[in-house]
Amino acid sequence: MSQLPANPTPEGTASPMQSKMLTAKHKFGGHEGRIYSFVFLHDNVHVVSGSLDDTMRKWDCETGRLIGEPWKAGGRGILGLALSPDGKTVACGRVDGSVQRWDTDGNMIESIWTGHSGWVWSLSWSPRGGHIASGSNDGIILIREAESGKVEVGPIKTNQDWVQSLAYSPLGDRIASGGRNCTICIWDSNTGNLLVSPIKDLGCVESVVWSLDGSKLYSASDRFARAFDSVSGTLLHRFDHDYFLASVALSPKHNVLACVG
Repeated sequence: MSQLPANPTPEGTASPMQSKMLTAKHKFGGHEGRIYSFVFLHDNVHVVSGSLDDTMRKWDCETGRLIGEPWKAGGRGILGLALSPDGKTVACGRVDGSVQRWDTDGNMIESIWTGHSGWVWSLSWSPRGGHIASGSNDGIILIREAESGKVEVGPIKTNQDWVQSLAYSPLGDRIASGGRNCTICIWDSNTGNLLVSPIKDLGCVESVVWSLDGSKLYSASDRFARAFDSVSGTLLHRFDHDYFLASVALSPKHNVLACVG
């Protein structure tokens, strides 16, 4: 984890904090394929995981036990997961290009959404939960009305090769996409227009997250976590790590950026 500086300097490099040895509380075993995503439910007790074995599973974090049967409904492997803002619905993106929705008890909501011609790697709910954005290795972003699944914006042709990561801004008016072609783009979520020209030469962008006020965008790519001005795209700060990073998350209250690699 890296404590964000109060006044970051351009191109600054922060040394990693010393890590402490941690002991795993539980090991969740049972999936038969690679696990690409998981989400904590709002009760802060349960977690849902998605795997290439075509299933989602719900776990009790206090006991480490599987809750009920694996969630399975076809569509091939699961790549991306996203929890709705009200905590009631989990959206999943699949290898066959479809998007499904489930309630947190493991019941699939009837409609299955299609439209992508490639794997759906990334999903993001709008802050009020009215829309879901999906990104795929077909290079396309689709923004759908969350109840009907109707595509309201898109297809947005990103020219980013794979859309590896997506994140709505706190106000819901913008959406950031991280590409396998080592770029970040920021789009108008109501029109699909490009607002910030591609930020280049970053390494494959595995994760993007907004600051709480929407003024900054953080990313994980290659060996760096980076902070950008979300209006100009200017690099504000860079955290150097020893290994390649896979994900980045911002704490809601304590101005701490957590990075996993």
